[in-house]
Amino acid sequence: MKCPSLVPPVFAAICFSALAVAQDQEQVSLQFVSFPKAVDAQPVELLVGEGKAIPVELPTNSLSPVYKVGRLSKWVLGKTVAGEDGKDTFKVYGEGQAGASAKQLVLVVRSGAEAADGLTLTTFDGGAKGFGGGSYLFFNAAKVDIAATVGDTKFALKPLAHKLVHPKPSKSEGDRKYLFTYLYFRKGEEAVPFYSSTWRFSEKARSMVFFYHDTHGGQLRTHSIRDYLP
Repeated sequence: MKCPSLVPPVFAAICFSALAVAQDQEQVSLQFVSFPKAVDAQPVELLVGEGKAIPVELPTNSLSPVYKVGRLSKWVLGKTVAGEDGKDTFKVYGEGQAGASAKQLVLVVRSGAEAADGLTLTTFDGGAKGFGGGSYLFFNAAKVDIAATVGDTKFALKPLAHKLVHPKPSKSEGDRKYLFTYLYFRKGEEAVPFYSSTWRFSEKARSMVFFYHDTHGGQLRTHSIRDYLP
């Protein structure tokens, strides 16, 4: 397989290195989730070996199916296309450092409306000790700083930053547990509240929360995904 003039030389180098430095053939489990939200997020291809790529889904309202692939040092997403010489080549849309765990979650952020506009990949430990039950992953895709209090946990996020937290419940009622949640955005030197709620807490579910500005009215909004573990 070649990574020719269809992509800039830096991406061609990434393409080759991602395949050449495979640590071993140990299998890892990959899942993907993408943002911003899309009505119809089209599949792309994941490089899994030299000359080999498989289609993967990049959903925005749930996690993707689990893909079992050989361990690599980088995850590279793109599309197989016909080159000028008629041979198949791989056009790189984006890449990111792979994790060390056997289960990995890859957050894919699109730079434009289409995957071909560019993708940024961030890999998290998707195992029970990483992003397991009772965990919350926050990603700030908004243009302002965000501050949050979730249960007993407080944190702040700059734009394009993320935070993985494991909060303790605020209260319990029988076998049900709850998190008191308060969200703020920075306006000058002030923290302005824009959201408060009580979330159900479950040690059998992990959640993702995205902050973003609505493209129509410019309002600050949240987008949440809850994934129940087997």
